[in-house]
Amino acid sequence: MENSNTMKHNIIKRKPRLKKDLTFNQMLMVGLVGAFGNGALFGTVAMITIAGPEAILAFILGAAIYSLIGLTYMELGVTYPEAGGPTRYSIYTHGRWTNIINAMSDIIWYLFIPPVEVISIIAGINYFDPIFLAASGAPTYIGVALGLALMLGLIPFNYYGIKQFGKSSLYTGAVKIFFYLSMSLGLVFFAFDYANFYKYGFAPYGVAVPLFSIMPYAMYDFGAIRVIPDLAEETNNRSKMPRAIGLVLLFETLIYISVGFAITMGTNWSLIGVIPGNFLGVQAAFHGNNPFFLLSKPFPFVFIAAVITGVLTPFVTGYIYLGSGTRVLFSMGRSGYVSNKLKNIESKHSIPLWSLIVFAVVGVVLVFVTAPVPSIYTFIDDATAAGYIGLITNPIALMVTRRQGITKKKDMVRGMSIIAPLATAGSALIVFWTGWPSEPYAVILIAAGAVLFGALSKVKIGAKNALWYVFFIGFATFMVATSHDGLTSAVFPQYFTYIQGTIITFIVGLFVIYPLGVLSGFKKQFIHKDFTEQLYTKQGEADWKDSQNSKPEAKEFQ
Repeated sequence: MENSNTMKHNIIKRKPRLKKDLTFNQMLMVGLVGAFGNGALFGTVAMITIAGPEAILAFILGAAIYSLIGLTYMELGVTYPEAGGPTRYSIYTHGRWTNIINAMSDIIWYLFIPPVEVISIIAGINYFDPIFLAASGAPTYIGVALGLALMLGLIPFNYYGIKQFGKSSLYTGAVKIFFYLSMSLGLVFFAFDYANFYKYGFAPYGVAVPLFSIMPYAMYDFGAIRVIPDLAEETNNRSKMPRAIGLVLLFETLIYISVGFAITMGTNWSLIGVIPGNFLGVQAAFHGNNPFFLLSKPFPFVFIAAVITGVLTPFVTGYIYLGSGTRVLFSMGRSGYVSNKLKNIESKHSIPLWSLIVFAVVGVVLVFVTAPVPSIYTFIDDATAAGYIGLITNPIALMVTRRQGITKKKDMVRGMSIIAPLATAGSALIVFWTGWPSEPYAVILIAAGAVLFGALSKVKIGAKNALWYVFFIGFATFMVATSHDGLTSAVFPQYFTYIQGTIITFIVGLFVIYPLGVLSGFKKQFIHKDFTEQLYTKQGEADWKDSQNSKPEAKEFQ
């Protein structure tokens, strides 16, 4: 008869696990295809409307800021190769209070992205039959019904396991990139009007304020990199993750810049019915439709590429983000914030099935029912605000992880003592730039979720270690409320100009938030038998068993 320890080991061994079937090429394609969604097309139109040709600089600045964040993923992704990893890093360094706020930020970011792609599909269909979008760009009741059907249609692409997910992403992604490039480069080739770049002024509405105000749209586009560390547990060679992250960042920067040039230089003023040089009227001229449909209409081959890109390929981006978001919800199950069912892995295809279903359904409800102005542009702002509130924990968790002695020397990224504080300050700026009402709306959702799930899951560990995070969120909200024009001027006194608010936010992020966050981290790695699993160790179950005998009590971290 087997002794109890042997039986326990066999049970653990037979427990369904996520399969490590995602190859480097598939991982790279998942990151690339996730980046090139139609949100980038609509977002670029909004950027050019606000800033004119200067919008192209936003992608360059965005690449610089997100490169800092991407470098933190390169190190943390191989240190903690877990499903939904970025949502778990802070639990090891700051405990459950910080982590639940972090987790709610991440899940809200992900809940908005598949609907953004779905809305872009609806906008493409609406071009041929305008019954799906209202004049404001918000979906009609018929549009909502179509959106619901499309959201649920993303589920089967994630159901058949990571191997099929990787294969389908590789092949459909290659087709998508071909048509995406054909569309943007084709418009540049056939409709290129260089005069649009300088004739009406490169920065017609000013330099700094328009540039900073459009940064959330640019940063939304770059956020696709995190799908790679979210799938880290299912890759068959985690050592190549840094290379994949770097290549995705390089390629998406080049393509986003090309899209910016295509829309700027390809704008035919008479075709869209706008006075030449009136960039402020560009967004409204498209009436919520896919901008490339109208701009490419005189060129049949480019128009066909635009239709395929605008109607079919957002589906690919949607199901990729549905898969990554599912891993985030799955990681929340591992951390004990939601039902244990959500961390269960279905044995047939080795996927977190309940997390997949719940994420898809909740995404529909959250976005189409609770969003104050349900249009693709507000979705992008709301998602960006929540996403970067979550991202600010990454560089801080990285430095605490190093201090705890967890990070292997070979996995360390050079220059992190400079990169980490700059990444923290950069993330703080993005949160500030999302402005009113997106930032406070995201904060309300995050706070409500953290309080609700924190109470239900009896979060007690690391309350004082989360004070720096609460301070940051409160500070960012205060700066948004008192440094922006618009609605805030009728509600809050305006203490700071926009530029002053930007400078103050950067300085506080660099010299206050970053050191407070690092100093607030645990001296030793937080390990708890109910909320953490040592999936990042090489010896697997053996290490897990040994760690149970040496784990510190939870009360040590309270």
